[in-house]
Amino acid sequence: MALTLFYSLTKRFTWLCHVVLGVALAFSPLGGFVAVKGSLAGFPYVLSLAVLLWVAGFDMVYACMDVDFDRREGLYSLPVVLGRRWSFRLAAIFHFLAFLLFLATGIFSHLSSPYYIGLAIAACCLIYQHIIVKPDDLSKIKVSFFQMNGLVSLILFFSTWLALSA
Repeated sequence: MALTLFYSLTKRFTWLCHVVLGVALAFSPLGGFVAVKGSLAGFPYVLSLAVLLWVAGFDMVYACMDVDFDRREGLYSLPVVLGRRWSFRLAAIFHFLAFLLFLATGIFSHLSSPYYIGLAIAACCLIYQHIIVKPDDLSKIKVSFFQMNGLVSLILFFSTWLALSA
């Protein structure tokens, strides 16, 4: 929780603020696992890394809306340092790597087919995010950021639950 609260201050001193948010949210599956299992034994660490990259990627895209304000106020972010176009490219790379790590999570955890079906649908949502929002047209960013990422999280949750229940 402290890291999540600390995240809001990171734009004052590092352009890695998106990664800090990713790390903060990457602790969520770890905490859930420990709550259920009582230890870290057997935790699929690739899952936390996948969450880190997924979150950092979508936060980087969302931060593109604030580039002018951040520059004016002397705040840091990857879109300020790299520009919108390169930030979008890096976010796409992060999302691709997140997909590969979510896939590895399923393989290492021996999850059944509902997980992979859900992962394929989630991947389509991630691709759709990158299709509807462009560096020079952020008009659909709310659909991309809020609706698609909310859908990705629900799809991954329910497909994992179904895979573990099967």
